[in-house]
Amino acid sequence: MTARVKRRRLRVVVPFMVLIALVSTTLIVHATQQPDPADSDFLSPVSSAGIGSGVLAGRLGERGVTVDRQTGLTAALTELWRGGDPATLFVTTPDLADLDQLSRPGAVPPLTRVVMVAPSEESLVTSAWPLHVLGTRWTTGVAAPGCADPVASTAGPAAVNWRRYTPDTGASCYGDALLTVVAGGVAVTVVGSPDPFRNDRIAEHGNAALAVGLLAQTSRVVWLDLHQREVTPEPSPSPSSTRPEPESSSSAPDARPRPTGGAPQQTPGDPAAPPPAAQPDEPNPLTEAFPAAFWATLLLVALALLALAAAAARRLGTPVAEPLLSRVPANETMLGHARLYQRSRARGASLDLLRGAARRRLAAHLGLPVGTTLARIAEQSGLEEDDVREVLAGVHPDNDSELIEAALAVQQLERDITSPDEGVQQP
Repeated sequence: MTARVKRRRLRVVVPFMVLIALVSTTLIVHATQQPDPADSDFLSPVSSAGIGSGVLAGRLGERGVTVDRQTGLTAALTELWRGGDPATLFVTTPDLADLDQLSRPGAVPPLTRVVMVAPSEESLVTSAWPLHVLGTRWTTGVAAPGCADPVASTAGPAAVNWRRYTPDTGASCYGDALLTVVAGGVAVTVVGSPDPFRNDRIAEHGNAALAVGLLAQTSRVVWLDLHQREVTPEPSPSPSSTRPEPESSSSAPDARPRPTGGAPQQTPGDPAAPPPAAQPDEPNPLTEAFPAAFWATLLLVALALLALAAAAARRLGTPVAEPLLSRVPANETMLGHARLYQRSRARGASLDLLRGAARRRLAAHLGLPVGTTLARIAEQSGLEEDDVREVLAGVHPDNDSELIEAALAVQQLERDITSPDEGVQQP
């Protein structure tokens, strides 16, 4: 591979390598800056780390609010039922908690307030609450309340706009980043970002007033300090569970109603059974792994590269021969072309021009047709074909000295063939 080809490949590869390096570095730095919910310090009321919530727990104590820390959902629900007054259940890591158990009817006492910090769509779909993620930003943004909620209005702008939720009801604030729904007599509030509750962010904007206002509406807060995923044990199958149930078992609490009318029920092995209904297409996990802002940025970068490539392109399409606008001496034209070839380091193209002109002159001198082969030129001139081919069709030079040497060889070959005494035996 010649140095010219290597340089051309580097010009194509280097910009994309730089782009990939920048994108990879951005993703790595962004991932390292995101707090890990599995970290024992994350939003813990007993942690003084930057991602902890010791400052918030202290401010709740100053307001006369009792903070009861629990490390398991079952223990937290037991503590909620133990007290007589309404309490607030603060779920700092809803993606690790069993929201299916928490959202069941009668799981928490009536008038209980549940505050969850940035639950994902994967965890919300396991619950019975009518909540869904509307979108996720690249980073947390500061937003104004934009609602009549007294807690949000008192706090003012706060850094909660990371995840947004739906449905958009009258209890939606901060651009759908703070949403409250009532289900089964329980008020469920989702907060779009953990920033207002963190020690290193609570003093920014109205974060402190918002965090304290959300949790101080009751005199007691049950703080679920959970940092590992809870797994609900499934009952092991008993030998009797594999036996067919009698018809009278339909009165059991866990029995499901059987179809009594309509078309006969088909078994999976029945060849007459209709094909199963097509399942809706599941979202691509690759597209769900990155926020929409990442794909928009990637598209803009790709468009910028295409625009740069179009602007840097020397020509589009094949070259077109055009007449000169004015008469120019041949010597000046030759020197101008030579300087252009020299500036672009087109040594191979320059040598090809010299070789092509020499082949045309040699063919005309030897009485051969235009475009004749090198073998015919060598045969007619009485020279070795390999010698002629090496001079008129050899490798391209890599530097100026090789170009000059190859040009002199072409000139010398033309002189040897066209000289008056070439190959002619005198009597």
